[in-house]
Amino acid sequence: MTGERCDVAVVGAGLVGLSLAYELASLDLSVTVVDAAHPGRATDAGAGILSPATSHDTDGALWPFLHQCGLHYPQLLRRMAEDGADMAATGYGVCGLLSLGLREHEDSWFSPFAEITLQRSGGEVAEISSDEARRLFPPLGPVHRALYCPSSARVDGRGMAAALRIAASRRGVTFVTGSVHGVAAGANGGRHVTSISIQGERNVDCSELAVAGGAWTAAMGEWLGHELPVGPTKGQIVHLGVDAETADWPIAQPLLTHYLVPWPGGRVACGGTFEPGEGFSINATAAGLHELLRECLGVAPGLAGATYEETRVGLRPTSADDRALVGRVPGWSNAWVATGHGPNGLLQGPYSARLLAHRIAGRDTLTGEVPLPDSFDPARFG
Repeated sequence: MTGERCDVAVVGAGLVGLSLAYELASLDLSVTVVDAAHPGRATDAGAGILSPATSHDTDGALWPFLHQCGLHYPQLLRRMAEDGADMAATGYGVCGLLSLGLREHEDSWFSPFAEITLQRSGGEVAEISSDEARRLFPPLGPVHRALYCPSSARVDGRGMAAALRIAASRRGVTFVTGSVHGVAAGANGGRHVTSISIQGERNVDCSELAVAGGAWTAAMGEWLGHELPVGPTKGQIVHLGVDAETADWPIAQPLLTHYLVPWPGGRVACGGTFEPGEGFSINATAAGLHELLRECLGVAPGLAGATYEETRVGLRPTSADDRALVGRVPGWSNAWVATGHGPNGLLQGPYSARLLAHRIAGRDTLTGEVPLPDSFDPARFG
């Protein structure tokens, strides 16, 4: 049977899909979001680090885009607040970040990283003493070298997604729960999606289709007859309770091991494991917990008295070449994809979605906004 009709059907309601739906609705398009509500969505488990200046990506061509991703967040949050979303739920806050070299033998990795970071940050990042690093993050153990970026921020993926959903709903976005079982297509200067079919024999007719399926995107590629090589990389993150006020602690991010993200109210998240061979498993494991606690206490032995709160497990959507896929699906006149940001979805996802929304709508972005990197073009695959 036929269901609703919309300008754009968005498949997936993680951070990218919700951001895309919100941006499209803000451009006065009617939007229906179809979501299978798979457990293990990366958005719900992500650590929330927003720090373009200290990104480990050394591709100079990507830096302007990463910088713009960071600038986009406060603008997006202001717009969401105007649409009635609860900004407190997002957990967004500027907290600073320490990039750490823990031992002298790490200099061969840390020195090139420090050189690139200091150069591209334009004075925003500074090298500080180990004593100063421990003053900022009291549980730290011995530190060989430290860079400090005061403008780095954190965001709660779950809370950000919930706030985006509210803002999108206020903009008239419709939400449908169910799995997509196929697409119907016609011809209009190439293959052209006319509707998508959802479990229960329900169809959504659409003028445009946007796939933001995260780690489950490859299945939509099968329906579209074009490879979208994105799959799951399992990550576990442990959350600890601390008998101290942690709101003012910066993120601690060693170059060669796991990060520590403090949150207000005496909570510290340590992550994350990198488990590419685990498929869609979302089980928290003894091995994962052992790895996380071992590395956490190696970096910050002062957390030895912390209490165990929970382990979150997420499936990072990882592409075959570790770059996102954002753009038109080759061979289709009106099918688009936005996914594959891997561990960088919280940083890169919302701004990627904004740029894609403007492409779908045929609208110009604001003067000075950095375009999508050429390396994100889905046409590079097949």
